[in-house]
Amino acid sequence: MSKGDFVWLDVAHGGVPIGAEVTLSGGELQLVDDEGNVHRVSNTKQESGTRPMHPTSVHGVEDMIRLGDLTEAGLLRNLLVRHKEGSIYTYTGSILVAVNPYQVLPIYTAEQVHLYTDRRLGELPPHVFAIADSCFFNMRRSHHNQCCVISGESGAGKTESTKLMLQYLAAVSGQRSWIEQQILEANPILEAFGNAKTIRNDNSSRFGKYIDIHFNEAGAIEGARIDQYLLEKSRVCRQAPEERNYHIFYYMLVGMAPQQKAKLSLGNADDYNYLTM
Repeated sequence: MSKGDFVWLDVAHGGVPIGAEVTLSGGELQLVDDEGNVHRVSNTKQESGTRPMHPTSVHGVEDMIRLGDLTEAGLLRNLLVRHKEGSIYTYTGSILVAVNPYQVLPIYTAEQVHLYTDRRLGELPPHVFAIADSCFFNMRRSHHNQCCVISGESGAGKTESTKLMLQYLAAVSGQRSWIEQQILEANPILEAFGNAKTIRNDNSSRFGKYIDIHFNEAGAIEGARIDQYLLEKSRVCRQAPEERNYHIFYYMLVGMAPQQKAKLSLGNADDYNYLTM
């Protein structure tokens, strides 16, 4: 190994190997891993503790099927490298992996909608609009229903990804109508009754949601149905420390007129144990 090479470095307790760059070579290697930590590896440990990194893993790829190191470590490092470069989306074939940036990015504009319209998947950099366009295009071409599953752990960005797909479909399905606007505006209402603050996410969805969008033969949205399931009912009367009840209770107490609150004998959120656990 020589200076500038990239290697996989085994970690203690059998964890996932981490990527590292060789900064010194000779009798002893000095490695700087992806987290900025410095490691020194002697000649006797080089063979057992480090492995050469495939060139595709060094700078990352847009489609992880192209990775030479198609392992858990390779997948995770590829997402890390792309996230550091400001790319939150990565393909795995026709699957889109999104890493929550926890900030607003200027990549969901009308120009982006136009850019990804009628483009083949993989023709442009990975984007949630590309997945939405692929579903819309396949539906119109094959005249069959399409399904997109958005999954991930709490705080991964499922709710925001759903909103973005709905916005894209509303934009490309034809002329804007009150039906499309109603579908988009239904989300905040659902979130009020089914979302709550958790220790990991200030707007965590505590229920499952299935959105069925109906298009006419011209490709315009003509209706929708939203089914909810698996609501976390226990949150109404009990929350973990530093978590809150459903948004609707706080919205109601803050937004209701004082006269109406007095008529209903309602106070502030701090007055109720169910809202301040």
